[in-house]
Amino acid sequence: MGCSNKKSKRIAKATSLHYDTATQVLDTALIDLKSASSLALENVLGQFWKMEDADQKHWNQLLWDSISDKKKFPELALYRDFSLTENARDHIRFGKWAVNKKNRKLLLKFTDGTTEIYTIQKIAYQNLVVSKKDADGNEMTLYFSSDGLVHKRPEEDPFYPSNNRWRIKPSRSETDQQILDRLKQCAHFYALFFSDNHQRQETDISFIGLPNCFVWYNGGIGLPLEGGLDNKWIDCFYSKKEALKAYQMLKTLIEKHVLVWPEHPTSWIKETADMLDQVHDKIKLE
Repeated sequence: MGCSNKKSKRIAKATSLHYDTATQVLDTALIDLKSASSLALENVLGQFWKMEDADQKHWNQLLWDSISDKKKFPELALYRDFSLTENARDHIRFGKWAVNKKNRKLLLKFTDGTTEIYTIQKIAYQNLVVSKKDADGNEMTLYFSSDGLVHKRPEEDPFYPSNNRWRIKPSRSETDQQILDRLKQCAHFYALFFSDNHQRQETDISFIGLPNCFVWYNGGIGLPLEGGLDNKWIDCFYSKKEALKAYQMLKTLIEKHVLVWPEHPTSWIKETADMLDQVHDKIKLE
């Protein structure tokens, strides 16, 4: 089943001049920044940005993985509470962001203690051009794009920091309950991920770079064979042994419980989000 039905009623119009006012009076999932006549700089910055291009000298460094010989997909998710997630599809990092309007500087402070400072060259509701110095002091230019849509409640965005803590490898062995909690958070992330794609009316969903333990069908979900588990997902756990334990827990749950599929689904994307919500709710020690 394709996603042919438009869901424009799920997208709020940011008709107010102030972003916060718009979100307070509109009880919908997404806000369309493009419809606002004026927004503060930090409110335009506070959205999900995808790096589309870079200057010729730095393109390979920023957008190509020489080891896998594949294109990279750098991303920068800035939220209105000034939290951030960088490179959710690659080497994910979390932190805080701030902007100096006078100097047009974007400051990123990461939880690993590192910082990045960008100069904002150009910005619009769907385009952002920034520059910074490379290790040799040469200027690099980065080009980002966005769809101009933001969640009214940032915690409903799949890439919001708290929705991705399960991806941070623990420093010590975990109990069965901790492994279950990590698995539960994984299911919650993917429920939000599918819901977000549905709300944005996406029909071509990209899983590139995301750690995954599911097999996706058009109208169903399943699990791969144990030997076919994604190494990136395995690496979210303390050890392969604990990752396989999580896999067996999930496999037992799916085999034991009957998932109730919607009778009249609006799209397979929304249908999958609903199923993952059920999986999330059923993950518990028995």
